[in-house]
Amino acid sequence: MKKAILIFILILNVTLFAHAGRLNEPFKVQVSGKGQAMLFIPGATCSGDEWMSTVAHYNKNFECHVFTLAGYAGVAPLKDGPYLSTFKSALMDYIKTHKLKNVILVGHSIGGFLALNIAAEMKDELAKVVVIDAMPFYAAAMNPTAQSGFNEKQAKTFLEQYNQMSDAQLKAYQLNVAKSLCADSTKWDAIATWGAQSDRKTMAYNFTEMMGDDIQDKIASISVPVLVLAAFKESPQYVGFTKAYVNGTFQKQYAKCKTCTIQVSNDARHFIMFDEPRWMLNEMDKFITKL
Repeated sequence: MKKAILIFILILNVTLFAHAGRLNEPFKVQVSGKGQAMLFIPGATCSGDEWMSTVAHYNKNFECHVFTLAGYAGVAPLKDGPYLSTFKSALMDYIKTHKLKNVILVGHSIGGFLALNIAAEMKDELAKVVVIDAMPFYAAAMNPTAQSGFNEKQAKTFLEQYNQMSDAQLKAYQLNVAKSLCADSTKWDAIATWGAQSDRKTMAYNFTEMMGDDIQDKIASISVPVLVLAAFKESPQYVGFTKAYVNGTFQKQYAKCKTCTIQVSNDARHFIMFDEPRWMLNEMDKFITKL
């Protein structure tokens, strides 16, 4: 009897330890479907729900793991940074702990940046990577002379600006952001709500980390195929902003990634999955099924 009790206590402790590990993961994850694993990482401030229609397309034939990162869309934040490296390490640990193989990694915006980082460091577990409108050095796309490195002063400035806003003001600010990054007006409120529910320090510091992190050299080590989908939508007020300009910018940023293929959308802003879903899924389907 005593032996049985000891075995029960041991099993209980192991179960609790495993559960505690999951509770300490810096993200929330939802799994659906069966088959080859696909991992979906959303953009900054966004819920994994941004992938809802995409997952509905794939979970009939794939096991879809959909993440919402800590500090975003109501998920409890990390106690402190660094954010990007913590997310990257935890996602890599998740793949290893769950013994996932031949993983198709899909990331949007900061999620795409994380996917590139992971692909540069993981060789055996990944099969393919899809990057939705993300670059290996964001700052250089806006300023060719930008220097790499975390600018803590800038992060603190962003945080101060966020902290000066009331909840209503933050929601209004996020709504304006949504309108600039998404053409589909039916999605604006959801995007703004996710942003308004996000932790202000996470937003300020994680964005600044990404802006200052130059991984253009690092992506040269990626060995798996990568599909990069870049957003373009014609804007009459920006005469120089053409499809050729977007393609050139992305080609320059990804020049050292020899396994990367870049495709530019025809009529989508940053949230390609909302603005041009058929085009996105068609490009992804062709890429995933290509031998």
